[in-house]
Amino acid sequence: MIPQETIDQIRQVTDIAQVIGEFIRLKKKGKNFEALCPFHTEKTPSFKVSSVKQIYHCFGCGKGGNVFTFLMEHEKMSFIESARYLAKRANIIIRETGTDYKREKLEKLNYAHQVALDYFHNLLFQNRYKRVLEQYLKTSRGIKLENIQFFKLGLSGETWDGFLKYAGAKDLSPDDLVSAGLAVYNEEKKTYYDRFRQRLMFPIFNLSQKPIAFGGRKLKKADTAKYVNSPETPLYSKSNILYGLNFARDHIRDSNTVFVVEGYFDFISLWQAGIKNVVASSGTAFTLQQARLLARFAEEVYLFFDADSAGQTAALRSVDSLYDAGLEVKVLLTTPGEDPDSLARKFGRDKIDELRADALGFIPFRVKDVDLPNAGIIAREKLVKEMKALGEKIADPTRRSLFYDEAAHALGVDTHLLQSAAGSGTVTSSRPAPPDQLNRVEFDFLSLIINNPGTIDEIFEQIAPDDFDSKKLSRLYAAMITQYRDKGQVNVNKLIENFADEESISLLTAIASTDWDPAAVDGEARNFTRQLFKRKQKKIRTKLQKELAQAEADGNHEKANQILIELKSYGL
Repeated sequence: MIPQETIDQIRQVTDIAQVIGEFIRLKKKGKNFEALCPFHTEKTPSFKVSSVKQIYHCFGCGKGGNVFTFLMEHEKMSFIESARYLAKRANIIIRETGTDYKREKLEKLNYAHQVALDYFHNLLFQNRYKRVLEQYLKTSRGIKLENIQFFKLGLSGETWDGFLKYAGAKDLSPDDLVSAGLAVYNEEKKTYYDRFRQRLMFPIFNLSQKPIAFGGRKLKKADTAKYVNSPETPLYSKSNILYGLNFARDHIRDSNTVFVVEGYFDFISLWQAGIKNVVASSGTAFTLQQARLLARFAEEVYLFFDADSAGQTAALRSVDSLYDAGLEVKVLLTTPGEDPDSLARKFGRDKIDELRADALGFIPFRVKDVDLPNAGIIAREKLVKEMKALGEKIADPTRRSLFYDEAAHALGVDTHLLQSAAGSGTVTSSRPAPPDQLNRVEFDFLSLIINNPGTIDEIFEQIAPDDFDSKKLSRLYAAMITQYRDKGQVNVNKLIENFADEESISLLTAIASTDWDPAAVDGEARNFTRQLFKRKQKKIRTKLQKELAQAEADGNHEKANQILIELKSYGL
C-alpha cells in the first residue's frame, strides 16, 4: 500500500530515540540510550536504543526491532498505521498505491473505537440529552465545555441497538463490535445489543492518543453497577493503562512528579484546577505494570485518594507496586468528608498545593495511626516485616539503606533488624551472551558484518551460510548476503522489515546492538572470518578422512586416491 521509497524516507528522517522517548523514559548512556524495558518486568535497565543504528533491543526479554516494530508492539499498531503515524509526525505525505478494504485486525479494532468515540461524543450534544450536558456535567460537576470537548466525553443512549445500527452504516459488523468490546452477543436469544446504554462515557486513550476502551458511569439511580467498563481486548489491558496519561505525560515528565487519583472526575477536576501532572487509577490498586508505566516519566508519586477508610486502604495497597518500580511515594491527607474532585472544585489549586506541601512520606503515613509505644510485640513484628519486605523491592542499594534507616527510626528498632534478611541488591553486569546459547563466534561474526561494510565482499566469498552450525544464524547470514547483492549494503532496519517472525527480529537486534570499537572492527572482522574459515576447513578434513577410511575399507583405491589429493589441498 505504501511505496518502499516512502517507507525508506520515513525511516531516514525519524530518530528512533525521540519516538521511543515519547512513550518511555530514556536515559543517555554513552552514544546509546537505556531504559527499563516496557515489554517485561525488570528493576535494572536492559532495554537499549541506538540512534546511530536506529534499533532497540532488550537484553532481558529479547524484544527488539526498529521504530516501526516498536509502535506495532507497544501501541498495537499495524505496520501501515505505524508508517502513517511516523509520516504525519515528519510531515511526509503518503501516496498509497491501494486501499485495504478488509483492514488488518488491529486497524479494524481501532476503527471501531474511533467510530464509537464520535457516536458517543456527538450524542451528548443532541437536544434530547441537553439536561445531561447542561445540568449534570456543567452545573453539578463543574466541567467546562472546553474540557468536555477536549476529553471527548460522551453519552450512550437508552436504546439497545443504537450504536449497532450506527456502526453498521460505517462498515462495522456486529461481530467486529463484539471483538472490540462495544457490543454483546446473547446466546439464548441469538441477538446482539450495545454494551453501553444510558451512561456517561469516558473514552480511554493509549499514548498514541487513540481511543482503545471506554468507562461508562451510570446516569440512572436504578442501575446497580456504578460503572460498566470495556472488557479486555487486543488493544486494551486494564492492568497496563492509566486514565489520562496520554494527556498528562509531558507535564509529568517536565515536573518529574505525578498525582495519582482514583476516578475520572477527580482527574478532570485537578486538570481544570491547573494540575496537569495527574493520572487516575480507575479505583483499583496499582499493578506493577501501571507503576512501571509511571516510572518511565516520573520519580515521585503523590497518592491523592478519598479521606475515608477505603481511600486510605487503596493508598496502602498501591505502595508495593510503586516501590517495586523504583518510585518515591508520598500521600496527601485529604480533608475529612472531601475528595480530590470536591477539593479542586471548591478551593482550586492553592488548597491542593497546600496539601502537597504537607504530604507525608509513606513511612510516616503508615505509622500515623499506630500507637507504637503501646503496641504489642506481635503488632510491631508485623510492621518490621512489612517494612523489610517493602525495602527489598527497592533495587538501588543506597536508596534502600536510607529507607531502612527511616523505617527503623519510625519503628524504634535497630536498622540491622530490617536489613538482616534484605538482599544485597548488587547487580553484576557483563557482555550479553548470545540468546539461547547460540554459537558465540557466529553471533559476533554477524555483528561485525553489520558494523563493518569494508570487507564484506571478501567475507561473503570465504564463508557460506552452510558453514554455520546454527540454523537460525545461518538464515540471517543468508538474508544479509541476499540484501548486499541486491542493494549493495547490509541494512539492519530493512532486514527487520523482511522478517515476520519475532525470533528472527530479536536475534537481528541483539546482533546489531553489540558495540565494537570502530578502529578495531575491520581487524576483528578479518579475525573472525579466519576463525570460521579454519573451522570450515577442519570440518571438510574430518569429513574427507571418514570418506577415505570408508573407501580403503571398501577396497576402492581410485576413490581413495582422489580423496588423498583433496586432503593435500587442505594441508594434509
